[in-house]
Amino acid sequence: MTTIYGPLKFMADEFMKNVDERSKEVMTLLYPPISMYESENHLVIEADIPGFDKKHINVRVNKRTVEISATRKSLEKDNVYIDQRPDKIFKTVRLPMEADEDSPFTAKYENGVLTINIPIKGFKSVKIE
Repeated sequence: MTTIYGPLKFMADEFMKNVDERSKEVMTLLYPPISMYESENHLVIEADIPGFDKKHINVRVNKRTVEISATRKSLEKDNVYIDQRPDKIFKTVRLPMEADEDSPFTAKYENGVLTINIPIKGFKSVKIE
């Protein structure tokens, strides 16, 4: 006797067969977690990307977006039981204001945290008396 839950059970079973790959796909979409805040005349983005070599991290900035990408090699061990860490990341961050492309950008990778300093175009602080 076939029930309505047969196709659902089949889909769940197929999904569970490749849990490691599925979790990597999900992490690639969500990863890396970021913080964005204003500091003086810069916009600062901090991205948590531990385990990557800074030689394999790329940052591209244009007027309104920042693209962060990185790659690393998969575990190549004999008995890997679970490997959910993503091998590559690609994240586009929309900036809340326009970047000043004429000023220098800086990025620093330390202790698994990528910090990007982006100068803000036309930004002036007003001192309140």
